[in-house]
Amino acid sequence: MAYRIQEQETIDFAIKRIVGDEIELAIADLRGHTHLAQEEAIHDARKRLKKLRAVARLVRFGIGDGAYRRENQTWRDAGRLLSDVRDASVYVETLDKLKSAYTNYIAADAFSTTRSSLIDRRDAILKQHLDEDNKMEQAAAKIEQSRTQVEEWNLGDRDWEAIAPGFQRIYKQGRKALQHAFENRSIENFHNWRKRVKDFWYHLRILESIWPSLMNQMQTEAKQLSDYLGDDHDLAVLRQLLVEYPKLCRDREELEALIASIDLRRNQLQRSAKVLGDRLYAEKPSAFVDRLGHYWHTWKVEQSEAIGDWK
Repeated sequence: MAYRIQEQETIDFAIKRIVGDEIELAIADLRGHTHLAQEEAIHDARKRLKKLRAVARLVRFGIGDGAYRRENQTWRDAGRLLSDVRDASVYVETLDKLKSAYTNYIAADAFSTTRSSLIDRRDAILKQHLDEDNKMEQAAAKIEQSRTQVEEWNLGDRDWEAIAPGFQRIYKQGRKALQHAFENRSIENFHNWRKRVKDFWYHLRILESIWPSLMNQMQTEAKQLSDYLGDDHDLAVLRQLLVEYPKLCRDREELEALIASIDLRRNQLQRSAKVLGDRLYAEKPSAFVDRLGHYWHTWKVEQSEAIGDWK
């Protein structure tokens, strides 16, 4: 079912339903019960783990810090088991994206030696972690543990107040992280901002039904911002890898050209992120959440009136 609260669902039912769906789908990915290839399944499972952690952050005040920390740690640890495999694949994808961004300036066969080296590295890591260490099953087993734990969550009959504090907290953290990233530029600070943007995007998806046209527009913008910051981070870690292992490149000239291209692209991505971030985080957190609260209550009244008309 959909990753959103639907009409006539209570908060308690909807959140448990959303979490249960994502748990089942993540386990299916990791145990080979889908049509996805191994790398795609790992990528999909990691996305679902991020969605699960975003839900937990949304309802943190409702389920309590103990339950939040327990589930968040379980899903975080499961994701870490898969991180080396995914990161190895991302290096190749990042190089391809970089070439696509400068297709009119970079030759089609440019950086081919580096790409081949990254593919060999990826394949070696896949063999080690998947065939020998069986990290996919380890991660699936961890996720499976959380099934019964989530059933203990109890949001009761609370309505908007069950999710408003978590939503405001994440929006506020994202707003602060934007400012901090540009005042103190570092890979870590931009990555931390991206995490909060991603949570914000997932929270907008969960609340989509309250005003679909508006929420879809905000979702699109939040997703675009997350992509800018995600591409920036991927380029940053690729740069670090190349500096640490320069032999991945054919020669020093190729290494210098590649690093120069990475730096230029990162600068472009960060400028785009700043413009979009300033728009998305223009409101004060309390005002933003109050506005969405009005949409929520209007949506609930509309549902009640629709039931009354049907009767």
